[in-house]
Amino acid sequence: GVYYGRSLQSRSAFMDLERVEVLRGPQSILFGKNSIAGAISLVSAKPTEDFEGKVSASYAPQFNEQEINAYVSGALSDTLRGRLAVRDRQEDGFVENLHLNRDQPQTDEQALRAMFEWDASDDLIATLKLEHSNIDKIGRPREALDLGTYPQAAGPLQDDSTANHTTFADGDSAMSFESDNLMLKLDYALGDHTLTSITGYSDYKYSELDYDGDITEVKVNSLDMFEEFDQLSQEIRLVSPGGENVDYIVGAFYQTSEQKYQENAALHVRNVGFPVPSNLLLVRPFTQESDTWAVFAQATWNIQDNLRVTGGLRYTEESKTGSRKQTTYTLDDVAGGAIPAGVEVFNTPALAGFGNLLSGVFRIVDHDLRGSRDEDVLTPSLNIQYDTDGDAMVYFTYSSGYKSGGFDARGINDATSTNNPFNFSPIASGGDNFEFDEEEATTYELGAKMGLLDGAAELNVSLFQTDYEQMQVSVFDGTFGFNVLNAGAATVRGIEMDGRWMATESLTLSSGLAYLDFEWTDYDEAPCPGVGISTPSNSGSGNCSFAGMENVQTPEWTLNVSANHVYSMSDNLELRTTLDANFKDNHYTSGSLDERQEQGAATVWNLRTGLASTDDVWQVAFVGKNLTNQDIMNYGAKISLSNGGVSTELMRPRTFALEGSYSF
Repeated sequence: GVYYGRSLQSRSAFMDLERVEVLRGPQSILFGKNSIAGAISLVSAKPTEDFEGKVSASYAPQFNEQEINAYVSGALSDTLRGRLAVRDRQEDGFVENLHLNRDQPQTDEQALRAMFEWDASDDLIATLKLEHSNIDKIGRPREALDLGTYPQAAGPLQDDSTANHTTFADGDSAMSFESDNLMLKLDYALGDHTLTSITGYSDYKYSELDYDGDITEVKVNSLDMFEEFDQLSQEIRLVSPGGENVDYIVGAFYQTSEQKYQENAALHVRNVGFPVPSNLLLVRPFTQESDTWAVFAQATWNIQDNLRVTGGLRYTEESKTGSRKQTTYTLDDVAGGAIPAGVEVFNTPALAGFGNLLSGVFRIVDHDLRGSRDEDVLTPSLNIQYDTDGDAMVYFTYSSGYKSGGFDARGINDATSTNNPFNFSPIASGGDNFEFDEEEATTYELGAKMGLLDGAAELNVSLFQTDYEQMQVSVFDGTFGFNVLNAGAATVRGIEMDGRWMATESLTLSSGLAYLDFEWTDYDEAPCPGVGISTPSNSGSGNCSFAGMENVQTPEWTLNVSANHVYSMSDNLELRTTLDANFKDNHYTSGSLDERQEQGAATVWNLRTGLASTDDVWQVAFVGKNLTNQDIMNYGAKISLSNGGVSTELMRPRTFALEGSYSF
């Protein structure tokens, strides 16, 4: 019931959940902004009248991964119920750092949730939820796929050109994350209607020290990152009793938030032999404040028993202010002395003997930027549903959504030269990209939900097309900066099918199939791939045109198949086995569409088999993930300051674990 718009907010532990709802397509009426391609709703398990509890544990010896989850729930009085859930998890990591002689990322994670439900009166129920999470990590799973070259590097670097769960990164990266969430929900029976108030508060603190951007044993650059965020929201909605000729929901929403971010980027140029005046430190503080309010309404007209039309409308206004400052300091020769704004650090007389290698390529432009923006958006939706004479419902949906604009926290360089051996992205031009506009999407969907074989099976099919305007992307500039900009337009078409079949009383089969056709129709300032890689065409501006190309992480075909079997061994003992396979077609893992970071088509197999009591009081299980030990790239990026270097993060290798649980 509380909107999480920052990616770090979702790092709070997924534990003790009642259900997870996945909603496809824009969900802007009831879920608001930034639900432009769908929404995921995580519903926590609620307190119970009767006392109950459960303890579960798992252990994966290969990476020394240990996890414990537990909860207790029950009545605290005649009108008050409570639930307490805890989680504790540690692991050593699955990437071997050969330079520091350790496995990483080493993780230590704890979470605590308390929930109370109070029958304040015959008409009022109050629910209070409190959550706290903290995560500490040492090291990252990132590894080099191709080091490229470092001009004037002090000796040859370790061969690290094969993605194999190893790295030579020398940075002693240490990440710390701590979050608190609070939710107060009031449900008041107003006659046959229900009036609901949801008050939400969320904050987190994040830091990462000594992140190694070059992923080598030579310290070329390092980052210290700090972020604080807090958010307060209030939603009020009125829901009709349901089952009437017209059912409706109306409401209002307000949210205020503040983000503070600072990045200290150190450039250790002397370690790689650059004859520049000094090692450098770039200090970049950033703040952004946002206020949003919205009103929304959705109504369903039940025209006939088998025909319904639902229309919705949401009006949103948002104001934001942002500021970003960058100051460059020397670290040794002139300790603490600021370099004047606009100095071309690498274009100095000291580099005259190096010809055109570095001249004019890298300008660090100090700046002090401030801005404010206001936007108002109207997002309508329409849905028509028709129940056929058989056990099926066909529907058509038109929906629109938007992702709000804002200010860029991490822009850094003015790399205006086309003589670019580092493959920097020229779009990063000081403050020119400080502000970016809202992204808009329009979706059309035609589908059917069918019951088959007298209720033993179900099949869902949908055809869709989404048109994006001013699509937002984040582009790494090859040094320290990530630049957020509006790429242009894109069209996404596809078909999705999913179904379940209870083949026998003991065997259930399920599957999902999707075909996706993503095409950039307008994106001229995209980051070019590495040296010698010519996947997209050059636009003539030093960037690349992606028109007609696909996007990152958009495989054409995806397929998942699962078989769940229960075998009765005795009156009170069952053998439960689940086997699943997940296929993804070939796709790019880096936003530059670098062919070295294209993941080929692959299938991942997982298995879970265990013994359990028929009343679910206890169970023990063996779990195997990635059984065929596929090396699959999940994410790719350029290597900072490398001439053509790229990196990747691989999926976990084959993992075996033992699990057990006991309920009471």
